[in-house]
Amino acid sequence: MLFHLAVIAVLNGYQYGGTFIGAVICRDGIVMASDSRITFMDETGRAFGYVDGLSKIYVDRGAAVAVSGLTSVEGELFSSFVNRNRFLLERPVNEILFGFGLWLPFTNSNSIGMISAGFLDGKPLVCARAPIVPQSCSNAGFVSSKNSPYLRERLARLGRLPTTAEAADALKAAIEEYSRTEPTVGGPISILKLTNEEKPEWLANPSSNSSLTRICDLVREHRAGNRRIVPLGTPEELDRHLKAACPK
Repeated sequence: MLFHLAVIAVLNGYQYGGTFIGAVICRDGIVMASDSRITFMDETGRAFGYVDGLSKIYVDRGAAVAVSGLTSVEGELFSSFVNRNRFLLERPVNEILFGFGLWLPFTNSNSIGMISAGFLDGKPLVCARAPIVPQSCSNAGFVSSKNSPYLRERLARLGRLPTTAEAADALKAAIEEYSRTEPTVGGPISILKLTNEEKPEWLANPSSNSSLTRICDLVREHRAGNRRIVPLGTPEELDRHLKAACPK
């Protein structure tokens, strides 16, 4: 099972895009992975900066959600939205995405892609929703937000279900390979392992409970020197765009 998706979220005429999310069902669990880059784009879709290290995987107990194309909900960082609505992660894995869809504003939920992963009646299950595609779920295979021949071929070469270690390596390598030609994908790669019996286990770069709640908090952190938004043009161009999106 595979869906290909490249979507962006919009805030005050400015866009924030990118993201490679994926999940693989394994013989000993499920592995979910994502990059951590947010790309800032102007109203024409031209990228002018990016920031790395933003969580895109959210987990509670045995179920997890990964989100592509939605950095913020009406200016609130998506991580803050999830922290305020943790009950959404308590639903069965095949219902989580419907819950998120109901709580998200239509203008956002119409332009994002989401993956949920977990166990239902003791069996692994991965579900995906895309803008104009109904939810689909499977208890075998993999799903990703980007078309990655590397990931598909590497898993196919095994000729069997991968172990979680093999899936983690394959997802990491696929994201790294994709980032070499796609500047909106990058940053530390988060990898999460889910099993039916054990608590979720972060294999790399766990999600952190940041005190930031809004997109403009990121901009203020950048201005204070605590976090860097990397310019893709000149620093003056970046500053001009940030001032327009988030006045001091």
